[in-house]
Amino acid sequence: MNIKIENWKLLVLSAFYFIFAFVSYQVQASEFLSFFKVAGIAIAVVGILQILIYLLKKDYMKPQDFTFSFGLLLVFGGLVVTFKADYIVDYYRPVIGVLVVLDSILRLQYSMNLLRVKDKQWLCHLCLSLIPVTLGIVLVLFDLGSLLENYFSFLLILDGIANIYTVFYYKRFVKRMERITLDSDDGEIIVREKAE
Repeated sequence: MNIKIENWKLLVLSAFYFIFAFVSYQVQASEFLSFFKVAGIAIAVVGILQILIYLLKKDYMKPQDFTFSFGLLLVFGGLVVTFKADYIVDYYRPVIGVLVVLDSILRLQYSMNLLRVKDKQWLCHLCLSLIPVTLGIVLVLFDLGSLLENYFSFLLILDGIANIYTVFYYKRFVKRMERITLDSDDGEIIVREKAE
């Protein structure tokens, strides 16, 4: 996992959550049409850049490198958002709720990584993933009536905070792992996980 790139993705997503949580209070849903069209184009461009990065990299023979596939998914998602912006405007809360669920499920990987190395904070990170997943599923599947606006904003702010906390904790965790020494039968092994 390229920690630096993953950090920026989470921070950008958190910024989007915070802005959208407050803007959705003040702006009518019908006025989001242009925003989603621009956002769709931006997502597709990011996908194209990821594909180009994959094709131009010299060290492309990595079995766990899904840059090309993720790039295609982003291009597809961007085109859907651009050409179906009117549909997304009508149902933007459950659509973004699905995004929160997917984001939180992907963030579960961090808690599992911490569990595997017996870090004491793994349970905290697990909760910070499972709570937004649960709240997001409730948002998508149930009619919340008059609670919808407050619930939606709370969910976005909570998931944004969880992303930021994960970024900074995991960055410190990686630095700490660089200094840990493990003893083995062959002698001393230094764990080197570079935060590129």
